[in-house]
Amino acid sequence: MMKNKYLIAAIIAGTVFSVNALTLNQARQLYLKGEYEKALPTFLDYVKRSPKNANYNQWAGVCLYETGKVEESVKYLEFANSKSIAESARYLAQIALDNLEYDKAKELIDEYNERIDYDESELSDAALAGKHRVERATSMLNNVEKIQIIDSLVVDKNLFFEHYKIAPEAGTLNMTDVLPYEKPQDTTEVFIPEFRNRMLWAMPDSTGTLRLTETYKLNSGKWDKYTFLTEDLNDNGNANYPFMMADGTTLYYACDGDNSIGGYDIYMSRKNFDTGEYLQPQNIGMPYNSPYDDYLLVIDEMTGAGWWATDRNRIPGKITIYIFIPNEIRQNYDVDNENIASLAAVKSIRDTWEPGADYSSILEEIAMNNEEKETEKKDFIFHITNEVTYTTYDDFNSAEARSLMEKRMKTDEFLGKISKQLSELRAQFHKSKLGDRPKLSTEILTLERTIEKNTETLRELDNEIRSIEIPTLRKR
Repeated sequence: MMKNKYLIAAIIAGTVFSVNALTLNQARQLYLKGEYEKALPTFLDYVKRSPKNANYNQWAGVCLYETGKVEESVKYLEFANSKSIAESARYLAQIALDNLEYDKAKELIDEYNERIDYDESELSDAALAGKHRVERATSMLNNVEKIQIIDSLVVDKNLFFEHYKIAPEAGTLNMTDVLPYEKPQDTTEVFIPEFRNRMLWAMPDSTGTLRLTETYKLNSGKWDKYTFLTEDLNDNGNANYPFMMADGTTLYYACDGDNSIGGYDIYMSRKNFDTGEYLQPQNIGMPYNSPYDDYLLVIDEMTGAGWWATDRNRIPGKITIYIFIPNEIRQNYDVDNENIASLAAVKSIRDTWEPGADYSSILEEIAMNNEEKETEKKDFIFHITNEVTYTTYDDFNSAEARSLMEKRMKTDEFLGKISKQLSELRAQFHKSKLGDRPKLSTEILTLERTIEKNTETLRELDNEIRSIEIPTLRKR
């Protein structure tokens, strides 16, 4: 009798408590609060004991997905989906989208909408945002532009734009050293058109949002005060990576705003010269955009080639650059094309080629641009005055100023490394547990002080270099 009593108690304990001593109800409450990591062990425990329970599989699958264990989540979500659990279809649609399986994502999101009867009123903000993201992406399958992608490059993510081999007439893509102002944070690339009378770049406004920024060269040769372009271009997000066509009106840039399908998407707008305002920006769709970061679309009218960058191929530390032939007038693939999803994702550039087409002449012309760039030796870009810019150590007249420039470059390189470490620490801080945050906070503060100190050193070196070198210019 006593033996049976202990056995019954053990069964009750095993039924009510999971490995982390949470009841099913407690785990559900954590789940509803978004505390997925705490709830996960309990749901996995319940699935182990009742593998055919659709709800247990659903909850376990969502917790795995939300804690970054996406591949592990699939089998649980697929089982729940086979039992018609609505949310499982939405999560599987997001996974398919992230895997660039656009046709599968469309089927799943349609299935989800049918299960909720297209009623969005009771959906959480996160569910609604996820649903709309998948719908925006899959709707782009109706307008996939038919372009010929003639080549691709996989390059280091750092300063990837240096691999764009474009003619001088298309303008230049520059490092931030070219700016006649204090080097702004988060700026990546500065576009200067052929006549070098204008600069376009991105920098944070007072709220920390990246805004497209421009300045013009005055008749005196000095640069005017910079101004932010209209907030309408931001689409409630960050705007970055600008390129202006030679017509001076057509602007391409990247934005991670409301109409993005994930990360940065490429947008296009045109400037109305009568009003000076930019027209409503348009997301240019697929194949240019993906659920990942896509940016810096450049069209070189001299070679007849276009360029854009993407991290959709998810190669750590790398970026893929596609070179394509732009259309004078947009042409889209037939929506009934059985290969449409693959073409939208750029699964194979060969599939975009025209039968019998020969791209060798375009590639040769691009290679010539490459040779011209390689002959231009540039150690840096440093403005001695508004009219005089040095790009090599040999430009210096003063040996002392040259030595200081070498010190400046080492300081700038050190700053770049520290800034990267700081960004990584900040990201780690936001994902960390409360107990780990004091230590991380101390490390972040130390790096911030180091950056502040070295930034001040850079300013002092800049002033010292100019004060020594400028008098030598008058002796030339």
